[in-house]
Amino acid sequence: MLHVIKGLTNGGASMGLLRMCVGGPVDATPTVASLVPPRPEHRATFERAGIEVIAGVEATRIAVAAADIVQVEWWNNPYVNDFLVNTDLSASRILLHSRGHFDAPGMCPSVSLLSRVDGCTVTTPSAAANPQFERNRRLVGLPPARCVFSEAGLGTDVPLSGSPRVGNSNRITVGYLGTVEPIKMHAAMLEIAARVIRAAPEVDFEFAGDGPLDAYRAEADRLGLGQRVRFLGFQSDPAAFLNRLDIFCYPLNPYTYATSEKALQEAMLTGLPCVAFPVGGVRDLLTPDSALLVRTPQQCVDACLHLVGSQEARRHYGERAKRRIDSLTERREWRAELTRARTEIVSQALRPRPGIGVPPQDLFDFCTDPRACPTEALDTEQQADFNRVAAFVDDDYAEWLDARTERPHSHSTTTERIPS
Repeated sequence: MLHVIKGLTNGGASMGLLRMCVGGPVDATPTVASLVPPRPEHRATFERAGIEVIAGVEATRIAVAAADIVQVEWWNNPYVNDFLVNTDLSASRILLHSRGHFDAPGMCPSVSLLSRVDGCTVTTPSAAANPQFERNRRLVGLPPARCVFSEAGLGTDVPLSGSPRVGNSNRITVGYLGTVEPIKMHAAMLEIAARVIRAAPEVDFEFAGDGPLDAYRAEADRLGLGQRVRFLGFQSDPAAFLNRLDIFCYPLNPYTYATSEKALQEAMLTGLPCVAFPVGGVRDLLTPDSALLVRTPQQCVDACLHLVGSQEARRHYGERAKRRIDSLTERREWRAELTRARTEIVSQALRPRPGIGVPPQDLFDFCTDPRACPTEALDTEQQADFNRVAAFVDDDYAEWLDARTERPHSHSTTTERIPS
């Protein structure tokens, strides 16, 4: 197995890949190819787990010839797409493993891109249900996309066991774990925190994750939240962070690309009561009886306050969340589904894939089907949320084009994004 990824990081896609390499089917020998050379510490994470890592496009192209299956870790980015479309690849079998939700802006692969692969898997069931993706898959004759769920739980020092909270018993701590920026987190998150804190003096909010934290701290100061809201940055041990929370608040951008959401899984595994919007892959993880599902910022405030005011409600929803994730079929069956998907791929004949020669400026349009996420009926607020997520893809392509044309780096049209 040759796994091809844009670049190894400490983010969700890389950690999901590590989980698959370490805990996946025992008959596979994985090698990971990072098209963008990784930082030494990120490479070392994989090598400590016994996973061979190679770096660079040319080394990856050579490795394709020796692989039984090439599994491409896909979300819409120019590095992987250029490799799939424009690199001369020897006879191979390619499985596109999507780690982005096809309902999100710019995240649905086109017919042209899907024609370059032999199969596709997703990491949450609702992604495969996107009507435009399903039409595209059928047009190129790919088998139905199996759900290879990306399971959380690897690399934590504290067991994800639903252990009792270890925080200050005199206060209630509401927490968020994940990327702290509006391409992921709901743009109204700090306003939500402010309303909860004003109504409940015993509440503090903690945010764990990378992002433009200074900008968020300035906004918290503007809202008069002081030390009641704390931005902790990246946490190497998410379970230790989660074990000191009382409530997990996870409102995401309505157009999120989120799929199997390891942060949410980890919160559920610890037995935390969860408040969330049923968007992206969150709607596959949570049900109305296992969490407080909300659709507006005010509903999110009300749900948090309900949990703050009732220890019994916190216990009830915490137990339901843990029961839900423990019994989730996709979480228990991902190895079997991966084996089935790989068996379907390996039964196909090897086929050479000469590069097509798509010009760099046309790569996005060639690889992307915008019909999967229509925008005609969006109001102003919805369009703003859509644009925040679209920037995740757009900025990546702009930076890639800048580097290829050797022009001075142009500043992003949005300041709300950090490098992926």
